[in-house]
Amino acid sequence: MTDLIIVCPGDEKLLAKLKRRRIVVPTKDEKAVHKIHREVSKSNDLHAIKLETEKSLSALSFKEEWVNIPLAIYAAEFGEYKEILPHLEQIRKSNARIFLSSQHEFNYTALRILSSLSINCGLYFNGGVLHWDRMNDLMHFAIYGRARHAPVEPFDWLASHYMPAAYTEYSAVYFDDPSRYIHINEKEQIALTGLDLSKGNFIGEGIEALESIEENRKYTDWFSRRYDTMLGMNECAFCPAFRICLARFSYLRNKKKTCKIFFTDLQDAADYYYSKKNSGGNRVWQV
Repeated sequence: MTDLIIVCPGDEKLLAKLKRRRIVVPTKDEKAVHKIHREVSKSNDLHAIKLETEKSLSALSFKEEWVNIPLAIYAAEFGEYKEILPHLEQIRKSNARIFLSSQHEFNYTALRILSSLSINCGLYFNGGVLHWDRMNDLMHFAIYGRARHAPVEPFDWLASHYMPAAYTEYSAVYFDDPSRYIHINEKEQIALTGLDLSKGNFIGEGIEALESIEENRKYTDWFSRRYDTMLGMNECAFCPAFRICLARFSYLRNKKKTCKIFFTDLQDAADYYYSKKNSGGNRVWQV
């Protein structure tokens, strides 16, 4: 299946076998960014490098050579603004999106700062406590805000891809939607998502298996069963925002005061965005 984007390590032997593919390479080593770009470009097309770091964003050493490299930078927290300030112009002109962890409260404010500075950014979920009120404020800024600002993910994706009568899947923002991305390791073991790959939940093995992935039973089963939770007799299935939440936070005990409020507001915002986009212009009032 040639249209799928391959998420894989920057292993030279593996990349050599993946001819003329679009590639995403996750790495935790910022020093490896330029090397990965060079290796992938030998026989493939670099879709993005996913740079994951436990450092704060301000502690990263932004290099001039990164400017034209597609980067998704996942940083634990924002850090000191005065340390980021000298790098702002370089970040603005780069082909990068900055993701900050959902765990730290100030990150929600920091993402508004980055977006206001015309820097593409987003929130990523990595466990721990979720700050639902702050997330709701960030979402309102991202979708309703009239002042010029860069997209904030996953809210921009949800709003721009939302269809009122359909499910809206936003895993593609994080390279984890099997309809667009497939994951493979150095042993050529294939998985639907990064989490499945780390847990050893493989659906196949070998580069050649990628060519016939559409015929893979485990792959096709995912498409037919991915929304089964929404058909059951459970709290998520009765939530008014199930079409965009897709039970991602089904593990929460107190959904009424957390995810239900947030995703209901998010769906209202997506409806607003959809209506505005398809209204054909603003109308003051109608008789």
